[in-house]
Amino acid sequence: MKQTTIAQRLLLIGTMLSTLFLLNNLNMANAQTETEAPHSEGTNVVRDSAVVLLGGRTLPGNDFIHLYDTTPFIIMNGHVAAKLPCNDNSESPVNVLTGSAPNLTPTELELVAPLSSPGEVCLYHVDLESMRGGNASDIITDIAIQNPTEDAIEFGPTDTVVIGVNEIMKGAHESHEGDVEETEGTTNATSSE
Repeated sequence: MKQTTIAQRLLLIGTMLSTLFLLNNLNMANAQTETEAPHSEGTNVVRDSAVVLLGGRTLPGNDFIHLYDTTPFIIMNGHVAAKLPCNDNSESPVNVLTGSAPNLTPTELELVAPLSSPGEVCLYHVDLESMRGGNASDIITDIAIQNPTEDAIEFGPTDTVVIGVNEIMKGAHESHEGDVEETEGTTNATSSE
């Protein structure tokens, strides 16, 4: 009986030491990850992604679909990949819009030719980067797709938009403060407040 108690205690001590050793190694691995992937001061490294399946959906003419919003954070670093209908010249009628609502503008997409079928569906991608300390036109908080044509666009079964956000920074609402436009005697405030 005494031998069993000693064996149980040794097993318990061994288990505790193994757990401490494992936790110590995990902490060292986390510290290495942070030093391997430095980020800018005041930013947070994140890895968030969204997959938007467009198959079977219709985007009416002169309309848009809002896909992603990080307000009150600014997207400092990210990526968009979009598989969209395209013509024989690999041009899509769909725009990918980025910016800070309501200031969204079309983004220049790069064609991924090996994964595209001109005249049917093409894969495009673009890196996202906001300018630190920029005004409303230099920051990204929102991502959308737009149909700038009069005709509705019907999406095929594999049409998708994949959004990846790697780094964010607080302060999207601060970039809008005081950002006011004068238009024909009226004031259009673009503040989010």
